[in-house]
Amino acid sequence: VNNATEGRITDLKGATPTPTPTPGNPSTGGGPVVTPAPTATATATPAPTAAPQVTTLTAETLTAQFAALPAGSNELVIPLTSTTGGAQAVLPASVLVQQAAANPAAVLTFNTTDGTSYSLPLSLVNGTALAAQLGTSNFTITVSILPASTTVLGSVNQALAAQAGSVTLAAPVIEFSISAQAGNNSVPLNSFGSTYVSRTIKATQTVNPDNATAVSFDPATGKLSFVPSVFTTQADGTTAVTIKRNSNSYYTVVQSSKTFGDITSHWAKSAIDLLASKLIITGTSDTAFSPSQSVTRAEFAALITRSLGLATASSSGTSFSDVNAGAWYADAVYTAAAAGLITGYTDGSFKPNSPITRQEMAAILSKAMKYTGKTLSSDPAALAKFSDAASLPAWSQTAIAEIAAEGIIQGQPDGSFAPQKSATRAEAATMLEKTLKALGFIN
Repeated sequence: VNNATEGRITDLKGATPTPTPTPGNPSTGGGPVVTPAPTATATATPAPTAAPQVTTLTAETLTAQFAALPAGSNELVIPLTSTTGGAQAVLPASVLVQQAAANPAAVLTFNTTDGTSYSLPLSLVNGTALAAQLGTSNFTITVSILPASTTVLGSVNQALAAQAGSVTLAAPVIEFSISAQAGNNSVPLNSFGSTYVSRTIKATQTVNPDNATAVSFDPATGKLSFVPSVFTTQADGTTAVTIKRNSNSYYTVVQSSKTFGDITSHWAKSAIDLLASKLIITGTSDTAFSPSQSVTRAEFAALITRSLGLATASSSGTSFSDVNAGAWYADAVYTAAAAGLITGYTDGSFKPNSPITRQEMAAILSKAMKYTGKTLSSDPAALAKFSDAASLPAWSQTAIAEIAAEGIIQGQPDGSFAPQKSATRAEAATMLEKTLKALGFIN
């Protein structure tokens, strides 16, 4: 986050898909990893999982439904019947590829009878890459909305018990997945680059969004992670939770309430409580947040990847001389770098333990908002209000103007911006809260 060359945004939707399904999407951030307890050897055969209700659409039917859409409409809604085993839709890929070429904004939304939904932008179906992987262009796309197995539910409950404070389940645990299939070959579609796909889960009760969040669960690590989510109270008193993420996994909703003893009368208390309850930020201990303490570059990399709900990415060719693979922040740093959110210094270092400056934070927040598709405006008037505007470094001026115009970053009490000043933990929490609200990633 300096004037070095910006990192390249990795767009996975155009990459050759991985031929073997993955169990989920790793989450980011430091702290202990909760490993699911080993399964005891059982002599009895487990009860079979109920089969999902499968809805198969022919090319003729799907083409006719698209043709019947009103002019200017980009969304085709497909109703699915859901049983105790969930719901699946099987679709001809050729029609999806044709429709995506004709209308790149086209979206297929699947609504199940139990209140769950999934919206698939057709632009994510890379027909060429999938045909090469499967060895044929004659393949189908299967969209699955399935309840978690008993084994996964047990692991989710373990993860809940390991969280600080009280964290309880407030919705079913649902696995959303997409796969391309030809004969016996199957290729999962799990990573969507910077495209955030919406899915909806119905909470089992009325939920206060200030004390709840949607989470993803990764069976491989046993970890729960915040995912962007907006809560809407329905007419029947239940709550619909719309989850936005650029990958597939297991998802659910949890109720959580967290605060710290050292922020009782602090100006940033509401932002800190909100993000702590959403499992985005943690304290310096279980009871202290240390709001005036500076934030390191590694800590903010973890915060921004967690806030965007990014699944862990490999280094994607990026490497920093001072980020060791075993460091708690290594995954977060390389995930943020792969998404083009952070860069290192010209000497190849990242300086993970250096305090992050206000201008560096502004630069990361600007990139993060653009990554999600948000358009920002570099308003000169937003810069002019700072008394030190004339001395702001050229490399950070645009980002500061964009973030200030969004109302996310404020000046100091003396009217300056203070670009080189270290950002505090309270400032980081407040700016992240405003960023997430501006993106529609939280209520």
